[in-house]
Amino acid sequence: MGPLHRSKIPALALAGLVLLPPLAALAAGSEEAPAPPATPPASEAPPQPPAATRKLEKGSFFRLLGQDVKGPSDMVVAQLVNVLVDAEAQPVGAVLDYGGFLGVGKRRLAVAWEVLSIGPSGIKLNLSREQLRSVPDFKDGEGAVLAVPPAPAEEPAPAGDPPAVQ
Repeated sequence: MGPLHRSKIPALALAGLVLLPPLAALAAGSEEAPAPPATPPASEAPPQPPAATRKLEKGSFFRLLGQDVKGPSDMVVAQLVNVLVDAEAQPVGAVLDYGGFLGVGKRRLAVAWEVLSIGPSGIKLNLSREQLRSVPDFKDGEGAVLAVPPAPAEEPAPAGDPPAVQ
């Protein structure tokens, strides 16, 4: 066989495989009508319309995850790695990779949402390193202990004033 005939053999074999089942049914005398195209069961929902879109102008939004977090002295002290939300999807806290240098000595802490300030200059943590020393590390899959603002100190009564009588 020449080169022309060798190139036609695979094509003929493929055509035979494709045509063989319908020819076998015809030869067997099957006179069944072809099956109608399958219709979806009534329980399937109709296709959903595509989502609408909304455009946010540059500068009108702020990405949180992965952002640097500055401490009270405006130095970067952490990175925000997760936001904790309640059942109504309202933020209640944030998880920070706090401290360390080149990954050494870094802690993962959960802080209450109210100790963060988010503005045009970025994210600021309103607690100092000393205030965070006793906060336990955050562990995924467990409950969270959030660092919260300290309770306001009670003001001592001015000297010489008698206690209020009720």
